[in-house]
Amino acid sequence: MKYSGQFPDGSFVHVTPIPGSTMDADIDCSAREFPVKAMVVGVFDGEAPELMVAPDTGSSRGNDFWVVGLKMQTVQVVNMIPNSLSGESNQDSEPNIAVNPANPDQIAASAFTPNPGGSTATTAPIFVSSNGGATWVLNNIVPSQQSTFDITLRFATRSNNLYAGILRNPSATGTRDILRTNNYLGATIMTLLATQNQLDQPYVEAASAASPASGALVDRVYVGNEDRALFGPVLGGTGTGQTATIDLSQDATTPPPSGFTHVQIEQRVTRRNGPPVRPAVHLDGTIYALMYRWTDFHSGIATVDVCVVRDDQWGASAQPFQTLIDPGDNTAGLRVVTGRSVPFNLNSQPAFGQERFVASNLSIAIDPRNSSVVYIAWADRVSTDDYTLHVRRSADRGATWSDDLQIVTNATNPALAVNDVGKLAFLYQALTGSTPNERWDTHVELTTNDWGSLPDDFLLATVPAATPTQVSLPYLGDYVHMMAVGRTFYGVFSANNRPDSTNFPNGVTYQRNANFTTHILFGLNNVTPISVSIDPFFFKVAPRQL
Repeated sequence: MKYSGQFPDGSFVHVTPIPGSTMDADIDCSAREFPVKAMVVGVFDGEAPELMVAPDTGSSRGNDFWVVGLKMQTVQVVNMIPNSLSGESNQDSEPNIAVNPANPDQIAASAFTPNPGGSTATTAPIFVSSNGGATWVLNNIVPSQQSTFDITLRFATRSNNLYAGILRNPSATGTRDILRTNNYLGATIMTLLATQNQLDQPYVEAASAASPASGALVDRVYVGNEDRALFGPVLGGTGTGQTATIDLSQDATTPPPSGFTHVQIEQRVTRRNGPPVRPAVHLDGTIYALMYRWTDFHSGIATVDVCVVRDDQWGASAQPFQTLIDPGDNTAGLRVVTGRSVPFNLNSQPAFGQERFVASNLSIAIDPRNSSVVYIAWADRVSTDDYTLHVRRSADRGATWSDDLQIVTNATNPALAVNDVGKLAFLYQALTGSTPNERWDTHVELTTNDWGSLPDDFLLATVPAATPTQVSLPYLGDYVHMMAVGRTFYGVFSANNRPDSTNFPNGVTYQRNANFTTHILFGLNNVTPISVSIDPFFFKVAPRQL
């Protein structure tokens, strides 16, 4: 039973009364070995509904409780292409997502999706939803010609401001822009806050916090980049190879240039750091960042260390991101592993589901309950032709690290997130099967004990890897993204869009016109067949509600 109404004027009502029951019961235990003295339905572990039963055994065992767990999670998968774009067949790869923590119904996302207005359009789109991801439309508010190159998005935690880091189109020199809007659903073009050339793969994180000076709410924004202007002589530059950088602002709500400074976070002279620099923000002011450090490159294989840096004052320390010292060389930046091999090849790989290798597969997530607990994921080559994902954990602010908690071979696009009760989610896309029947399988695994027991493993999509034929790169993307708000996980991935229910074991909703019986996509007139292509898919994994 559940209490209905406002106490004390409400009453208990049955949740699921058994039709015709003489006892007006919800659950019938009369055929069981032991009668039941009492039964309670509730959320006892903070995770999902359970039945707690007190059996009448006629002995001391009557003091026992039996607990029966119900299905813990609900899964929602949505093809994000709006119905109005049913006729499109673009390769909408490399998606990213931002959920507004202040209002999770408000979600923005991005992919390599062009403005439907064509090549003369002066803006690029983002996907927007105002109903928690159930439906999506495009909003052309990004100042870039028709589309962007790399793009990531993030809402600040309390201000409702949406921030973006993009590589602007056109740009011969890798022009990176940092943008802001206070109305992601509106028509006003996003405000340019900061710009710089020769940067790659901007990755945005943002948090709202009180200003130490005034106490007013400010947005602290962090954009990880590789700064190619810092290439060393071996790559034709004049720098030291310390290319990992973060652009940060302690109050990005201010007028442009909004206080952004460009901080070099690699302290060791090296060949380069590679494209991915991934910041992670905790609301107590702890900022981590994850990066590769290339020490050699030969025959398409980079030799790398996987490094973590940390700052404990919102990145405002006198020497930012130099708090975490590696005892091996007394230098800032803890080397979690060293001397790993990572393939780097910009061409489509027939043996890897048409995707390329660009050493961009890093992810980092902090436990919101405790900034000392942090997880990382990275990719490397363990044998001769694999591409393997690893997940590790630190419980002492990055000083020491576990062995591998999880390993996935022949997979890409790792993404990690931790929810408010400490549950870890691990998103990835694995290549399975053998030629010519290989498939891209998109999984999200949930664990509460670091894989000490089998995780909840949700197969979101299993699609052919050989179709459609890649028309550009990346095929699926150099990264995906996932985040948690409360106890719910939100994420995005790109995949083959053939309308076939067997490809989506946990179900899927399409906005674009599609026939799941004939497995055909149709144009806006619902008559013209449309070729299979790569689409972005939104997903949400939420605790089941009573």
